[in-house]
Amino acid sequence: MNPILLTVLLVGTIGLVGSIVLVVSSKVLAVEEDERLGEVVAMLPGANCGSCGYPGCEGYAKAMLDGAPCNSCGPGGPETAERIAEFLGVDAGDVVVKRAIVACRGTMDRIVLKEREGYEGVQSCRVYSTMGHMSEGCTDGCIGYGDCMEACPYGAITLNKNHVAVVDPAVCIGCGLCTTICPRHLISLQVKSDVDEVSFVLCHNTLMGKQAKDACANTCIGCRRCVRVCPKNCITVENNVAKIDISQCIGCKKCMGVCPEGAIYPLVWMPH
Repeated sequence: MNPILLTVLLVGTIGLVGSIVLVVSSKVLAVEEDERLGEVVAMLPGANCGSCGYPGCEGYAKAMLDGAPCNSCGPGGPETAERIAEFLGVDAGDVVVKRAIVACRGTMDRIVLKEREGYEGVQSCRVYSTMGHMSEGCTDGCIGYGDCMEACPYGAITLNKNHVAVVDPAVCIGCGLCTTICPRHLISLQVKSDVDEVSFVLCHNTLMGKQAKDACANTCIGCRRCVRVCPKNCITVENNVAKIDISQCIGCKKCMGVCPEGAIYPLVWMPH
């Protein structure tokens, strides 16, 4: 037989056998998709923020079909949880309310603003933070170019007159997209406790005492006065910065009263 024809027949046979194997495998190994998946995905807000702990809305929808609770979608809120729970025939439970907060209250006199005056690069916090410049100021505070503001799909973040990002609790739905964009990790999602107004340290400055005050007028100096007056022992000082466990805070505000620098502010939970 002609060797060229033989080669063609051989290659064709191999291709045919391979095709048959793939078709059979796709049928045998196919995983049936729950017909309800598309409907559950459509009920979710489509933010794909991951605040529920799953990879996007479809990932969370699949998890709910497998038995995960329906109350983990912050952007969707109670209405979404109840709608999905009714559709799946399960209990909605209480929705976990989360809000983002920026741990910085920098002032106009902070050195970082003066250092920014000579910066001619891209107006981005992430780009600025990679420049490797020396700083005499707070290297833990808000840079103020608004990367988080651009990342927020709900318009909940603005820059105040001191060029510090501020989250509007009445607009924030706790999607968490801003928390991953801040190069200095100043933004965190806080879970609502049983108290409507708790104390929170709006500072991330790890400098000590006078050095911290020279860098920013609104700074925690790690003096531990708040630690000593807290009746619930829910305040600790780590890396010269006070931290409050808001899940234990009872809202007595004693810490606010003794803070010599006014670095502790009320965190108010506002319903949507």
